[in-house]
Amino acid sequence: MRLASLALAALALVACHRATASPSTTTPSSMVVAMPARATVDPTPAPTDATPQPIRVAITVDDLPSHGPRPPGVTRLQVHERLLAAFAAHHVPQVYGFINGGREADGDDERASLAAWVAAGQPLGNHTFSHPRLRDIGLAAYLKEIDANEAVLAPLMGDDRWRVFRYPYLFEGTDRATTTAIREHLAKTRHRIAEVTIDFYDWAFNPPYVRCLANHDDTAVQALRDTFLRHAIRVLQWNEAASREIWGRPVAHILLLHVGAFDAEMIEPLLQAYEDLGVQWISLDEALEDPIYAHLPTADGVTQGTLVDLAIEVEHAPHPPWFEHPDALLAALCKEPQPPQPRPSSRRR
Repeated sequence: MRLASLALAALALVACHRATASPSTTTPSSMVVAMPARATVDPTPAPTDATPQPIRVAITVDDLPSHGPRPPGVTRLQVHERLLAAFAAHHVPQVYGFINGGREADGDDERASLAAWVAAGQPLGNHTFSHPRLRDIGLAAYLKEIDANEAVLAPLMGDDRWRVFRYPYLFEGTDRATTTAIREHLAKTRHRIAEVTIDFYDWAFNPPYVRCLANHDDTAVQALRDTFLRHAIRVLQWNEAASREIWGRPVAHILLLHVGAFDAEMIEPLLQAYEDLGVQWISLDEALEDPIYAHLPTADGVTQGTLVDLAIEVEHAPHPPWFEHPDALLAALCKEPQPPQPRPSSRRR
């Protein structure tokens, strides 16, 4: 068996860091074995009624029209169409696609992808113009990034439904003043904020998927599929349990996905797996009516993460034991071995 396949068999036991990081914000330097207590905790709360309540979830998709690598021959439009077909088949309402208008959005494939999203009856939202890092560009330039997306969104949507904002990297501010300034700007420009309560790092599965396909490693690809579903289920259950512990009741969840090639590959089984667990799909509009989204925690330092993360880390809310993400191992999966470096000559010169 190839090393990649052996590595994937260990995904359930290997972890890299807690659930509060975001795409590309950290590069783990080592892999840490998950503590047995974390592996054995049952995150599902005990039922209190004879009839279990559904888990209400709104789906959102980030980084339209261009996210991550693709297998050769797969277009951006095909990725979008596959996601849209699954949403339609499962009757998922109002799936907001959050776009970066400056991220290759002027190519034929990308323009067709955005047009297909709107033609399917799904709305688009604001994810900044080029998906920048606030730390890199500063507050003034970041606010301009928010405003610049209007030139792309307004013609596509034809109405103001696009005035919903998703923070890149779920990064809301470098300090209290910056976080507050961005929120005030969003309120001034009539943007609602689409927070997240469920983020299982779907984005981290896309690069190894493309690499494993290129390596023709079918065993690794199948293990990747299995791991994706197991992890997605675990994170759903953990956040449902954590939300009940934090807010004392079931809440309306917002799930974060990305418009990636492996997301398109896995969207049908993902939706089915969630439905089998009692998930009821709702619109983002309905989710945002939940009072939890009217109170956004603000840290003295960096404010980043899901709303569940922020309630725990900023307001010290109670929660189940943390789960682990396998992103360090995913990053190493199916990589080509590096050629050996020539040994330095021992001959004196």
